[in-house]
Amino acid sequence: MNRTKLTIATLALVSLVSLSACSNPVTENTDGLVVTITGENGETFGYSADDLFGQYRGNQTGVAKFVEAITEVVIRNEINQEDAATTALRNEILGKAENRVDGVKEQARSNADANNTNYNDELDTLLNSYDVEDLEELKDYFAYQLMQEEVEDRFYDNNKEGFLVGDDFGPGYLEERLPYHVKHILVKVSAAGGDLYNGRITSGEARKLYSVARRLANQFNGETFGEVAREMSEDTGSAANFGDLGIMSKATSFVNEFKLGLYAFDAIFNQNQEVTANADKLEVPEDAVTFFEDLGLGTIPFYAFEELNRLADITKDENGDPVNNNDPLYYPRNVLFNKFFNRHNVSVITPEGFEGDYDLPGFNEVDELDGETVLTDEQGRVILAVRAGTGSGEGGYQGIHFIVVERSALIDTVNGVNLQDYYTTEIPGTANYPKDAETGEDLVTFVNYKVTTTANYKERAETVNSEIRNFDTHFNFRMLESLIDSQAVTFVDEELENAVLNYMTVTRESAQFDADLQAANNWNTFIEFLSYQEFQRARLVDEDCAYAYSTNANGLFNEGGLCYVAQ
Repeated sequence: MNRTKLTIATLALVSLVSLSACSNPVTENTDGLVVTITGENGETFGYSADDLFGQYRGNQTGVAKFVEAITEVVIRNEINQEDAATTALRNEILGKAENRVDGVKEQARSNADANNTNYNDELDTLLNSYDVEDLEELKDYFAYQLMQEEVEDRFYDNNKEGFLVGDDFGPGYLEERLPYHVKHILVKVSAAGGDLYNGRITSGEARKLYSVARRLANQFNGETFGEVAREMSEDTGSAANFGDLGIMSKATSFVNEFKLGLYAFDAIFNQNQEVTANADKLEVPEDAVTFFEDLGLGTIPFYAFEELNRLADITKDENGDPVNNNDPLYYPRNVLFNKFFNRHNVSVITPEGFEGDYDLPGFNEVDELDGETVLTDEQGRVILAVRAGTGSGEGGYQGIHFIVVERSALIDTVNGVNLQDYYTTEIPGTANYPKDAETGEDLVTFVNYKVTTTANYKERAETVNSEIRNFDTHFNFRMLESLIDSQAVTFVDEELENAVLNYMTVTRESAQFDADLQAANNWNTFIEFLSYQEFQRARLVDEDCAYAYSTNANGLFNEGGLCYVAQ
């Protein structure tokens, strides 16, 4: 069976590497043989390490097996130390492995009863599924699984800070993934995602857009963005958490309008000095920068929300007659929606009104836009708006997102809390949870953001733990390199060492290339879509048609007029 072959290969590999702490190293005999096998006729066959491994040196699949085998060697060596603590751990692992074997035996009995078959046949079927010959191999299989889990957990726990901020074995999560903590309010609309100039929304959707904007702008009785999100957002999952979407990183599969739109805002329009200094980390392609510079930052005047609400129900003229064959494209709410809201590039909301700017608490001058006044949350953070969605019907959604960055990946310290502390994996009340240096009070971090119970703390801490631990898709390479270093492993076979090291390097570079290519494709797709959007927006119905709809002011709906459609 393959498991037997792997065990022989693993033992042979020990003769090709030297482990300073290995208690029972396997060595060749005087003839340089690692293993001998007696054939059917009594003849003896001997295999050297080169016999066992030589055929694998020259191909990627073979070298991958080398890496797998070396990993097994160092993991087993880590658990096979003779100190009291490790011995106790090893015994515990073997006990758990025995329990798992008992579980397989019980499953075989159950299968035999259910299928009216022989227990041994069912057991053989299960052994085959684990790729082992017998119960002893199965126990070893489970034992190694448990050893691997233990060593991986220990490696992560002992090197958590390095995984977060980087160490000698690679960059850290903060640098590699650039986590943003984001929140939003979603107002769903019935307009299809591809209707770039001719979207249609309901009167209820129009009024809800106004209601959200009005509450954000007025901040009645100190109402916060999160409180509005909890009551108004149609993303029910995040609404229950005050609009909190959690962590958005380079690996998060958010729609382009949301994620790349936010990146474009920070990389091109955000004038915060620290953001500007670190914007290159977002790796926005040069052609994307040029495109968005030419396109500009979108703006939605506050009066557009008010007019959307005022004209939401109008579908006929003042005499009750249909206009332009009752084409919904000319309904005032749709005219306004398409002009101001139906844009898939990020916009800000300005205080502009028909008779001057609105003086409301939600509108503030922001350094990010060089002192421009825009809609912000209660902390003065810019509220971005963008049209986005995925598909249609029950399997998707279309809507307008109101977005706030709770914590940027490009700004290290906010309110005395740096990024390393903000993404702590500790929970409040524990000795290692970040505290204010002067007061000794717990800092506000991702872990205790808008939550107050230990269960919530643990859940959010586990979210951070998962983000940090899983950001490096080659976690095992990082662990292997560390264990090779800590166990003072040396390769007797220089060719093998070079093959292994080169394999890990090439695998990492290939993965990075694929990730970079995917990112570039996402940007290209987004830019192409926005280019098509701008082309289509040349067909927008003029805003004046919304205001003239009821009264036919200035004859705009007369034959030959700006808003006229032939019968």
